[in-house]
Amino acid sequence: MNLKRIELAGFKSFADRTELELGRGITAVVGPNGSGKSNISDGIRWVLGEQSAKSLRGGNMQDVIFAGSDSRKPVNFGEVSLTFDNTDKTLPLEFSEVTVTRRVHRSGESEYLINKQACRLKDITELFMDTGIGREAYAIIGQGRIEEILSSRSEDRRGIFEEASGIVKYKSRKKEAQKKLEDTENNLLRIHDLVSELESQVGPLKKQSEKAGLFKTLKEELKLKEIALYVHQIEGVHASWKELNERLAALRDEETVLSTFVSSHDAMLEEDRQTLVRLEEEMAKLQDELLRCSEETEKAEGFGELLNERRTNLERNREGLLESLASTEERFAQASSESETLNEKRAQAEIERASLTDRLSGEEEKLALADSGEEGENRLKAELFEVMNAMAQARNEIRYGEGQREMLERRMTRIAEEEAKWRQQSDEMETRRTRVEERLAAAAKTLTEVRDRYVAEGARSSELQRKLEEAQAASRRWEQKREALVSRRDTIKELQNDY
Repeated sequence: MNLKRIELAGFKSFADRTELELGRGITAVVGPNGSGKSNISDGIRWVLGEQSAKSLRGGNMQDVIFAGSDSRKPVNFGEVSLTFDNTDKTLPLEFSEVTVTRRVHRSGESEYLINKQACRLKDITELFMDTGIGREAYAIIGQGRIEEILSSRSEDRRGIFEEASGIVKYKSRKKEAQKKLEDTENNLLRIHDLVSELESQVGPLKKQSEKAGLFKTLKEELKLKEIALYVHQIEGVHASWKELNERLAALRDEETVLSTFVSSHDAMLEEDRQTLVRLEEEMAKLQDELLRCSEETEKAEGFGELLNERRTNLERNREGLLESLASTEERFAQASSESETLNEKRAQAEIERASLTDRLSGEEEKLALADSGEEGENRLKAELFEVMNAMAQARNEIRYGEGQREMLERRMTRIAEEEAKWRQQSDEMETRRTRVEERLAAAAKTLTEVRDRYVAEGARSSELQRKLEEAQAASRRWEQKREALVSRRDTIKELQNDY
């Protein structure tokens, strides 16, 4: 077995990961003071289990981690790995190459690894025991160690010789065996004390054992008595259970009958409820129709009153027109008589005119008389014009009176027709209102009967529902009682089976 490789990362002055390959033969590390030569041997001792920071030239274990410099930041952990050639199987492992690693963090946590597998410090110590390269072995001698070895006591030098002779492992095992023997002797002394203490309790425990035996015997007798009592109670409970089952079956039959009866009455109530709803809807429609008929009747009555007022006004107008027509006829008759008189006067004037004309044409020489005749003719013409104007005015008045009379006759005829029409509509509305009131009264009577039936059926249904609920409650009580008795019977059977 020989050391093949040393890997240092963050350990003391080795800030970067540094790997040293060591070939067979002698390998020397040379350099000026302060170059870190001793840090390599400190790293080897540290990996092999050195726990003293003072031996590693530090104040505490975190001092082995690179603390930084002016140009480099400090690192968070320090790590050293040693790789050994184990082809000769010096180390008791099934590997031809063994790598031992130790890592420490600034938090103080330490890690130990063998071939990258976590392990304990004890495992590493036992692995290198009797190989000469342990923590205090002779293979690693630091600066000043030779003088210390030569000047130390013989007991201290014996450890180096024991390590070289390969008996350290057995001595450590001997120490562990001796420690175990001492612990065993202490346990035996403790057991002896316990035995002495328990021997003093044997007498009272014997009396308690006798009492326990008597208690067990009495308990068996009590158990037999209780079983006999339970059997007797089971028989009574079984009889009661049969009786309760019969009553429960009767109650269930009664519940079924009541449920059927209640269901049928519920169906009847539902039908009556639907009929009631339908009648209420029909009644609402009839009330709406009655309201509409009442409104139409009121409108017809109002229009009838308006027609009556119009007819009264027209009759008054007719009477006034008749009076005016009578006066016009009187005036017409008077004008006719005056016209006849004027016609007679005109005829006489014509005769006179003719005679005067004849006289005028025959007697030209009588200018004065002729002039006097022209004046009479002019006077007659003026009278004739007045008579003709009076006749024309009389004719106009007669025609206006006849037109007014014809217009009044047409208006009276139209008013009479409208009055007959509205009277007929009023009669029809009165008939419809009477018919609607009869239907409404019949619907109200039917609604009252249905409501009475509904209330009666509701009361009857409530009574039946109450009886059904009472029957169901009684059924549940008997069912609970039966279940309790069955549970008690099963418990007693289990006790009887278990004696």
